[in-house]
Amino acid sequence: MRRSGSFVDVLVAVTTPSAAFRLLAGHGTGFHMSETTDLLPFPPEQEVALRRRDRQSLLGRFAAQYADGTVPFEVVMPDGSCQLFGRGAPTFRVTLRNRNGVRAISSIDEGRIADAYLAGDIDLEGDMLKPFALRGTMKDFHLLTEAWRFIQPLLFGQVHTNKRAITAHYDIDPEFFLSFLDPVTPCYTQGVYQRADETLDAATLRKFDYCFEKLKLKPGDHILEVGPGWGAWFEYASAREVRCTGISISKVSIDYLNKRAKELGRDWELIETDLFEYQPAGRYDAIVIMGVIEHLPDYLRVLQKFISLLKPGGRIFLDGSASTKKYELSSFMVKYIYPGNHSFLVLDDFLNKLAKTPLQVEEIFNDRMSYFYTFVQWARNFDAHKDFVIDRFGEFDYRRFRLYLWGAAYEFLSRSLDCYRIVIQLPEPR
Repeated sequence: MRRSGSFVDVLVAVTTPSAAFRLLAGHGTGFHMSETTDLLPFPPEQEVALRRRDRQSLLGRFAAQYADGTVPFEVVMPDGSCQLFGRGAPTFRVTLRNRNGVRAISSIDEGRIADAYLAGDIDLEGDMLKPFALRGTMKDFHLLTEAWRFIQPLLFGQVHTNKRAITAHYDIDPEFFLSFLDPVTPCYTQGVYQRADETLDAATLRKFDYCFEKLKLKPGDHILEVGPGWGAWFEYASAREVRCTGISISKVSIDYLNKRAKELGRDWELIETDLFEYQPAGRYDAIVIMGVIEHLPDYLRVLQKFISLLKPGGRIFLDGSASTKKYELSSFMVKYIYPGNHSFLVLDDFLNKLAKTPLQVEEIFNDRMSYFYTFVQWARNFDAHKDFVIDRFGEFDYRRFRLYLWGAAYEFLSRSLDCYRIVIQLPEPR
């Protein structure tokens, strides 16, 4: 213990102005001043409390907002110290690598936190569904990001906007997507699960069986798929002697499918074009559009186009992730996953537009839990291939899709998103 001859001696012993301030404030040094200006150690429990208060002061409103939350987690500060939040054992860990990470967390802005995670300023470990339970208490208003979504189609047209958006999301080497899609049936939409422990392959084949049956397909029929992806549905349908034509504005997808068709000896017709610009010579027995309606928010225009492409009596199989509000999308999704005026399917709007056409709905099913199970399996597959993805595509793309896959899984689990599969018919003329 060091006795101070005067108050000035105490300040001289402090080497920095900030330390002097902390000493005068009565915390942060591990000592306190008695009435005789002795420097005495704080009791251990008080020292722990003061250190916790210091850490909380760095985290600002975040610490106050989540101190007693229902989702327990821990935050590791850049100096290695740890702060617990919520009640119970922590379900996940947030590691703040530097001051940028601290600033992002303190903002309670999910867009800034996402940016910091992608930059490597923040790391997440543990139950990856749990962090997204905090989203509802965070802000996410980024005016320029939101406005640009709708300015693009006004300036450049919807076809150009669609091309840019699809290129941004899909035009990566197919090995990137195949690192998390099912290796047997690489379908980038939900399977149809009967049990949570089923394989993704089994769930996807059940969906394909349903689609084939409800479209009443038979050998020799000719189908159009809008956005055939990596060919899982084409492989299924062509094995049952159905002729397959696919259109896409992803050159990478078209190139991959042409190569795959040669490997399998299949005569798939693959055309790089936008749906709204597609002008075939004839009409199709059925149209399949799996997980693409989210890119086509002008429902009446889409449905009118389908009518022009479909034979009377033909059917449409359509599915997609759904929300109750048009164009509702987080700033992270707009900036890094689906740019442009992408919108989850809004069922009441879609059905309202469909009622203005001759088309008739035959069936609608809610596949929300099936999409949850699908996204969880994709996310697990992706994490299992972490080293491959980072080595081949870089850490940014790994972090970007990891946040997307786990975040989407939580949105379906929490009922923030739904998912519908719909069968529609164009009736024969009376």
